[in-house]
Amino acid sequence: MLDDLLEMTPERIKKLEKTMQIYDLVYGSDEPARQNFFLKAIDTMLAIEDEDKQKNLEKAQQSLPTVISETSIESTEKNDELSKFDSKKISRVYGDNWIVIQNRLLNAISHLDLNERRLMMFLSPVVRKALDSRPKERIFYVRVQDFVKEYGIKSKNYYSELEKIADTILAKAFFFWYDTENSKAKKGVSWVSECDYLKNEGILKIKLDDTVIEMLTVFDKANPFTKYERQMIVNLGSYGIILFELISSCMHQQHKQKTYSIEYLREKFNCVDTYPIVSEFKRNVLDRAIKDVEKNTPFRIDYEQKKRGRIVSEIVFSFENSKEKSLENNSNKSKIVSRDQKTVDIFCDLSDSQIKTYSSILSKVHDISDLAGNKDYPAFAIWIANILRDPQSVRKETAERIFKALHQNTDFKSSKI
Repeated sequence: MLDDLLEMTPERIKKLEKTMQIYDLVYGSDEPARQNFFLKAIDTMLAIEDEDKQKNLEKAQQSLPTVISETSIESTEKNDELSKFDSKKISRVYGDNWIVIQNRLLNAISHLDLNERRLMMFLSPVVRKALDSRPKERIFYVRVQDFVKEYGIKSKNYYSELEKIADTILAKAFFFWYDTENSKAKKGVSWVSECDYLKNEGILKIKLDDTVIEMLTVFDKANPFTKYERQMIVNLGSYGIILFELISSCMHQQHKQKTYSIEYLREKFNCVDTYPIVSEFKRNVLDRAIKDVEKNTPFRIDYEQKKRGRIVSEIVFSFENSKEKSLENNSNKSKIVSRDQKTVDIFCDLSDSQIKTYSSILSKVHDISDLAGNKDYPAFAIWIANILRDPQSVRKETAERIFKALHQNTDFKSSKI
């Protein structure tokens, strides 16, 4: 105990004396209890002092200039790894509301439970933000209260659950394939290098591997990635998050379809040893995941199975974003609604043969001849044909004149499309 007191600064000792004086006033002089309190007070003071020393050391290190010595060139592999996180490569485009991850990580095989998976996704904007200002940072902090609020966790034991995650996630890894000169290789990476639960502060202190940090921060043509709003997954279960991310990575495709092998899907959903019959796997995993995604996101998903002989070998997913579809439909409707209601009946659809016939007739109509400019009759007819095909291609007033002439100067009024 004397050694501990000697390690304390004079300021801390004065605070300790005041603390004990307050204790004596409140609780009296029960010696065993007083001694126990005194020892705990010393431990607390020393812990605070150690933390202050660490903060001061970190500040001092940050203020030091970067010096590269000749001897440091000996280990080029580590330097190459660090160079990947050059601040120029770290994305500053995506704000706190976006989860952005490389597709290598998204498609990797990892057997995380729900809250472990949530934690790693929660780290996505946290890591980007930290590395924007400190590119060599490897330790990140997650407040339990922020995590609980993000996912609306109702359990009263969420502190103990997060403490459990700090232990279990240390044993978890993910696996992905990469190309070599001659073939493909499989690589395994631990999700976290270290994970401490700071009980008194309610904070998870997490140290990440360089490979994980790269997959959460480096986004370019050589490192394809997927992004989505973080609110999209807050209500999803584990199966729902997995399927949502797989579909999100393909949503940009023109043809909204993606094929996965049954073997890959079993590994991805951690069902290699469960639901051996494909119909059970579809009912208990895929159907549940689709129901979850469609309930909590704008994604709409369907699938069909492909067989190799009599055995189901692949699942083909079809999908769309109903939110984007709705915006597209509303945009098309607005183009029609935006027309003056007095002239909306003037615009009408024509068949290709009608467009060819009436554009030729209209090119010779005196009422719109001023629109021809320097065009001869054939060129003017082609210009009119384009407007009859797409009235939105020119100013509304011009289109109205063309269609008005169509109705008033031709026999089109009696024609049926």
